[in-house]
Amino acid sequence: MQAMNVVIGVDIGGTKLSAARIDAHGQVLLSTVVPTDARGGQAHILGRLYEAIDAVIDSDVQAIGIGTAGKIDVVSGQVVYASDNLPGWTGTQLKALVSTRYGLPVAIDNDVNAALLGERWLGAARRFASVVMLALGTGVGGAVLMRGALVRGHTWSAGEIGHMIFQAHGRPCNCGLRGCLEQYVSGTALAVRYNERVGANDTANDARDVFARLTDGDPFAIEVVDAFAADLALAIRSLQHILDPEAFIIGGGVTNARALWWHRLEAALEAFSDARPAVYAAELGNEATLYGAAKLALELNIRHDEVNEGGDRNLTT
Repeated sequence: MQAMNVVIGVDIGGTKLSAARIDAHGQVLLSTVVPTDARGGQAHILGRLYEAIDAVIDSDVQAIGIGTAGKIDVVSGQVVYASDNLPGWTGTQLKALVSTRYGLPVAIDNDVNAALLGERWLGAARRFASVVMLALGTGVGGAVLMRGALVRGHTWSAGEIGHMIFQAHGRPCNCGLRGCLEQYVSGTALAVRYNERVGANDTANDARDVFARLTDGDPFAIEVVDAFAADLALAIRSLQHILDPEAFIIGGGVTNARALWWHRLEAALEAFSDARPAVYAAELGNEATLYGAAKLALELNIRHDEVNEGGDRNLTT
């Protein structure tokens, strides 16, 4: 297939949906953002998706790439599972619906997988072929790239780093397990742990509030952010032993305040006796998934169903 020159990248989130017409050099030619209004369910989300694509499409567009929250079968383009952040999204035959409507080839993937592709194309991961990404926001998302191929797993569940058990019999998680990593290093976890520490008086509304109190010298905020950094360092070190990537990329909303905690993370990593992992902040911010989705579309000439010897479905990038 001839290489794509102009494509559309789409990022479907629980609160907003972004779309952009992007060329092969990563230049955004036209973009739009609309509210997802996900509470309206599948039909409403699809309506918003079509609205966004309609706003940026033209006759030069050769393919569409979509990054969406959820577990995605990248071969069929079906949303295998999505949380209540996108109600009714589970089971959506997204690739078929969009391809039929626009008459174009379509690629679909999980939003954090797409974000890692974006960072590898134009951001902090561009020098590396083997990378693990952690997206620290309301929860913790993850993605794994090994030797240039995204690792998706047998049931499209690889990279669910936020739900690896970090502490046995630990904090309850909304996934039904206990001790998941996202209960310790997400933005939500920062606020929860701070409020547990201070009790009923003067609670923090969210992670930004905790960081503001840290800036003011609040000892409880200092304690909680120190614990967050130490836990994140321990998780990274454990993943280093398992996956041995060239680098870790840390993104997500919590990194907006990294000036307040990144040095704490580096100090915690330095405390390990063996070689410390290489850790970098993501560079593309909220646009990473959008660019990664465009990259998926640009590379639709590469087989989506490539299967490695262990049975994991990958996409060479």
